[in-house]
Amino acid sequence: MARLTFKSAGVSTQEIDLSGPTSLPPQGIPAGIIGTSLEGPAFVPLTFGSFSDFSTIFGATDGKKFGPLAVNAWMRSAGAGTYIRVLGVGDGKKRNASTGVVTNAGFSVGDKTVQDNGLLGNNPFSNETLGVKGRTYFLGTFMSESNGSTIFSEAGIQQANTFATRVDAINLLVGAQNSEVQISIPHFGVPGPGGAAALYIKLNTGDSTGVTAQGLGSATARTIGVGTSGLTLSTTSDANTVRTQLLALINTGVSQALTTQGGDVANLISRITFEEGTGDGKITIKARNPGLAGNGAYGNPIRIDDTGGSMANDGALSGEAGGAVPILRGVLLAPSGVILHLSGNNMAAPGAPGVADTAIATSGDLMGRKGGVTGSVDLSSQNFVMLMNGFKGDASNPTIITASFDMHSTDYFGNGVVFNTDPLRIEEKGHFLYAKYDIAPSVSNVTGSGAITPGSENSGKLDIAFLLTGSQVRGGATTAEHADYEDFQDRFTHAESPSIISQDYGTTPAGYDLFKLVSLDSGESGGKKYKASIKLKGYNENNYGTFTLEIRKLESADDEKALESHSGLTLDPGAANYIGRVIGDQHIFFDFDNDTESQKLVVDGVHPSRSRYVRVELSDALKKKEVPVDALPFGFRGPAHLNTSGSLLSGDNGSVYASTDLIQRVSEPPFPMRINITQGTGFDKEVNSDLYWGMKTDIYENLLDPSAPSAFDESIRSYVKHFPKHRKSVTPFAIGNNAGSADLVGGTVLDCDRFNNNRFSLEKIKIVTGSAADSNKSADVNKWDQAVYVRDGNIVEDHTTKTRKFKSKDLKITSNLKFAKFTFPIQGGFDGTNIYNKDKYELNNNATRREIVDTAQGELAGPTVAAYRKAIDIMGSKVDSDIQLLAIPGIRHPSVTDYAISAVESRFDSLYIMDIEERDVANAIVTSSVQSRHVLNTVNEFKNRTLDTSFAAAYFPDLTTTDPTTNTLITVPPSVAILGAYSFNDIEGHPWTAPAGFSRGSLTEVEETAIRLNRTNLDDLYDADINPVTAFPGTGITVWGQKTLLQSSSALDRVNVRRLLIDVRRKVRNIANTLLFEPNRSETLEKFSSLVNPILQKVQSESGVDRYKVVIDTTTTTQADVENNTIRGKIYLQPTRTVEFVALDFVVTNAGGVLL
Repeated sequence: MARLTFKSAGVSTQEIDLSGPTSLPPQGIPAGIIGTSLEGPAFVPLTFGSFSDFSTIFGATDGKKFGPLAVNAWMRSAGAGTYIRVLGVGDGKKRNASTGVVTNAGFSVGDKTVQDNGLLGNNPFSNETLGVKGRTYFLGTFMSESNGSTIFSEAGIQQANTFATRVDAINLLVGAQNSEVQISIPHFGVPGPGGAAALYIKLNTGDSTGVTAQGLGSATARTIGVGTSGLTLSTTSDANTVRTQLLALINTGVSQALTTQGGDVANLISRITFEEGTGDGKITIKARNPGLAGNGAYGNPIRIDDTGGSMANDGALSGEAGGAVPILRGVLLAPSGVILHLSGNNMAAPGAPGVADTAIATSGDLMGRKGGVTGSVDLSSQNFVMLMNGFKGDASNPTIITASFDMHSTDYFGNGVVFNTDPLRIEEKGHFLYAKYDIAPSVSNVTGSGAITPGSENSGKLDIAFLLTGSQVRGGATTAEHADYEDFQDRFTHAESPSIISQDYGTTPAGYDLFKLVSLDSGESGGKKYKASIKLKGYNENNYGTFTLEIRKLESADDEKALESHSGLTLDPGAANYIGRVIGDQHIFFDFDNDTESQKLVVDGVHPSRSRYVRVELSDALKKKEVPVDALPFGFRGPAHLNTSGSLLSGDNGSVYASTDLIQRVSEPPFPMRINITQGTGFDKEVNSDLYWGMKTDIYENLLDPSAPSAFDESIRSYVKHFPKHRKSVTPFAIGNNAGSADLVGGTVLDCDRFNNNRFSLEKIKIVTGSAADSNKSADVNKWDQAVYVRDGNIVEDHTTKTRKFKSKDLKITSNLKFAKFTFPIQGGFDGTNIYNKDKYELNNNATRREIVDTAQGELAGPTVAAYRKAIDIMGSKVDSDIQLLAIPGIRHPSVTDYAISAVESRFDSLYIMDIEERDVANAIVTSSVQSRHVLNTVNEFKNRTLDTSFAAAYFPDLTTTDPTTNTLITVPPSVAILGAYSFNDIEGHPWTAPAGFSRGSLTEVEETAIRLNRTNLDDLYDADINPVTAFPGTGITVWGQKTLLQSSSALDRVNVRRLLIDVRRKVRNIANTLLFEPNRSETLEKFSSLVNPILQKVQSESGVDRYKVVIDTTTTTQADVENNTIRGKIYLQPTRTVEFVALDFVVTNAGGVLL
């Protein structure tokens, strides 16, 4: 906590919040537990002092995961626990140096999946025998800004449009004399062909072909005037000349056609203005949209350029200059054997697909299937039809799906009902919607305006939808100009924010990188749950900027309280409130990207984590003190974005598109940013200082009131979702934190800042100052209702309107500080598991067994087996953890349990509580609740393993307990409850007392056992060294045995004896550690012996041993040992045996029973 500084006499106060829960320091030696959890770091052993502390790190129980339930049972009576969370690591080895792929990690789109028999196999719901593998598809449509919207134009995707669904400006390009000129006249309220301009005028600049108009509700060209009186321009033509000639043509040539259609020539002419450029030899023509009240606003400025031009460059036809642009709306994944297409006007076979329609055709040939990569959209409903070629389907899962791009429609493809959103059902449904981008119709219209050749409309439908794959054959991407969109083969990752940047100091790229936040939670939980905000607080006495960092729920409104807030932060490395010191920059991780024999836990960074949610990763510039002292966190780099344009995607334009490469300009929608901080309209409009600039997480659909309160924008989950970045040899699926990167060949923008102008900075806010004359005047605190975010940053200081961009000097006015704040995303985070298979996704025992049985699933290198074995390696290292017990709840297969036994034997200071595979009456492994457990089959299979160790104990059967969070019953492996018995035993007795019987083995939290055991069952289990858990009449459920797995008859075949030796050994080892580097002489030997004896005396007094003897002298430490700096000693113990069998003889007489 920051220390108060007194500069003058007085009383200062500081609020200290002690109302929240506080952590308890661990007490005693923990049990080590390995398992899954809702959140938390992976493959890092963390020790805690209470279950509450565990939940803070790893999340609560969820009624499914066994690991947290085991921790809860242990911590009811214990003071310390250690947990390792497992996630997907593939084969556990370093990634391929050339490709970036981690073997067996994650998943590959469209590959074979694990079927019901546990083996990798063909998709039973498709005609996969033809060898077609599934692919990643990009679903989208052509869109254009609605009237008053700038969603695409400010992002640089589309040129500005006033009324984008109808070409609302005169488009005029002219070159030398005799070249053709096209003019597009906007709608007069009557849609023209293709939903484009109401009237096209084509005129020649000098020959006798005359003037041709097309449109006015008809696709047939109309001749408007003939003769040699065409528009004649030269390099000396001025604006008046152009105006006179053009208006004369319109008056004489177009008047009749417009009058026929109810048009008003005078009204049209009054909306056209001409401006002559200053010294650039160009003339600009502007037109107001005649369909808008109040004469509307000016549309695109179109320039007559004396340097020449041609129809091939005409923006109206190329999708530029206000024409519709291809926008990504969803990402779909297809299973093997299924090809996704769309039904359209121009497809050779637009009908329903059938199983045989997946016949392999030559590249780009659609004749072997139904539909195509482009499809029709009904302009009235925004409906389109997706065809799933090769998908067998049934009544509940049709092969044809009609969906809509309208986010308010009941047919909306992204509503979670129309398209499948469950990856586990991808084969059953024929597809899986991985991500979706909602765009309100009020903000942007689905249209073909300016992109579709006029006359392509058919019954109110246009071919403006597309469903594209990567441009290369599946798995065929080999160069940087291509991408492999099917490759999700990466181990788990952490979500992270874009780099937070300073104000612009004229650097390239703009601003210094300062830091970024990285989620402490491994996997997807970090990115999908949180966002972060920064509030600027001005400058301190050392001229360093100060600010507050908040961690907030992703779905939270701006006025909701943050989960965590750190105030008074600074970029001054020497300050107590330095961000690296307060948040923590320390990163503890297991280094998988090293050779196997060199893999280990690594601690990187200086300051331990103090935030519950994130760590800070400081930039090199900040650590090297290259950042100016007055720098402040003023914004963030463009978030990670998808690479979907240029030559990366396939496309078959056909003849309906006005430009041959138009469909390959697909763009992810701009990252949502807040436009203003006012709410309400007209006289009700007022500033809401609770609102944050930057990332906007509620729905944007009110153009007049962009910040009006609205529901959470579900698209945000797609913007922060994991998309692969691991590929090295080809273009990654997604990319971020790469400002300044060059474009790919073909124009694909990689630079995260330039992509869609996604870089955010407070300097992009256009504010009003308090003076027209003084450019140094600060932002007017009363004019924030006029402040607006300009995405492209093109803000020119204007002394007349008193507007300029927001600057750091504006923070000197204290009242401006409450507006200087912004929100930014924490993106990504991948579990590294296979989302298509429940067992692999959950990393459960079924997955381990199948990976060993099916060689195609990796065997010991399988992702589940490797994950647990790697966690055992970490827990097995004495350097990384100190434990007395080891449990891996629910994992029973020998590939893991045998490995765990080897680990505890190597440690020599812990006991493994093992779950065993249970068998049913058919001797099949029990994997579901419908199977009946069979004791003898279970015993026989377990005996066949011939385990022989005193460092492990096995228990049977499974148990039913209540989840403390969900308050539901759940069947758990025995180790979950047995851990509770051990901790209760240790608090009621000692490690050397038996954790069994009615006194210390009673399982009060267990509701029932999976099978009732009789006396024969108990005998069979105990004979196989399996400790039974059972209930006797009138008693609760009890642990009824304490055997280890040692085969020979020995004191070590009992749990209490092994734990006695473990406990004594640990205590003696701790004493020995205090004597390291002491002189190796007789006095040291005597001291060692004198320190050990009291420990054993105490154990003896507490019935741990009957007798003992300590020998640490010259008889055990020879002169050779002395010369080798070694002390040797011997400790002899006679453990106290427990009573496990009682024999009573009695005789029954007429007088009653008499004991003998």
